Amino acid sequence: MPRKASIGATRDSAVYRVRIPAELKSEWEAHCERKGSSQHGLIRALMRYVIKDEMPPDVHSWVSGQIAGEPDEGPKQRLEVRFTPSEHREIVARSEAEGCSPQRWVINCVRASLTNQPQFTMDATKALWDSSGQLRAIGRNLNQIAKKLNEGGTQEISAAEMKNLSNCIYSHTELVSELQDASLSRWKIT
Repeated sequence: MPRKASIGATRDSAVYRVRIPAELKSEWEAHCERKGSSQHGLIRALMRYVIKDEMPPDVHSWVSGQIAGEPDEGPKQRLEVRFTPSEHREIVARSEAEGCSPQRWVINCVRASLTNQPQFTMDATKALWDSSGQLRAIGRNLNQIAKKLNEGGTQEISAAEMKNLSNCIYSHTELVSELQDASLSRWKIT
C-alpha cells in the first residue's frame, strides 16, 4: 500500500528529532490521548498552522515568547573595556545620534552581534508601535470592505480608494523594513 504524501510519510520525507522536558512529553501524550489525536499528526498540523502565519497576534506573541526562552535575569556581570580616544568619540557621537547612552549603545552592539537580531532604540520601538497601529487600522478597513462586498451591497469602491489603501500598506511595510535594516546595519562597522 502506498504511503500518504500528505502526512509526510514518503521516502523523501524528513524526520525531526527534538529534545523536550519529560514533563512536557507527559503532558503532550496525555493531551493527544484525551483528544484522540495522533501525536505525529498533531505536530504536522501545528507546523502547517505556523507556516501559514495566520495566527492571531496574541497567539503569535505567546509562541514567540516560548521560542525565545527565558530572559537572562541573573546578576549582571561587569566587564571593563577600554577604547582609544577616537573610538570613544565615535561611540559617544553614535549613541547621541541614536538617543541613548554610550553604555546602552555598546550593549546593543554586542546583543545585535550575538543574536543577529535588531536592537531598537525607544524612538524606533515607538515608531514600530505607531506603524503597527496604522496597519491594524488598515486591516479593519479591509475587513469592512470585504464584508460589504460579501453582503452584495451596492457600495462601490473606487480604484482611487483601493490605490490609497494599497499605498498605505506599502508605506507601512517600507517603514518597518527600513527600521529593521537600520537597526541591524547601524551596528556594522565599515
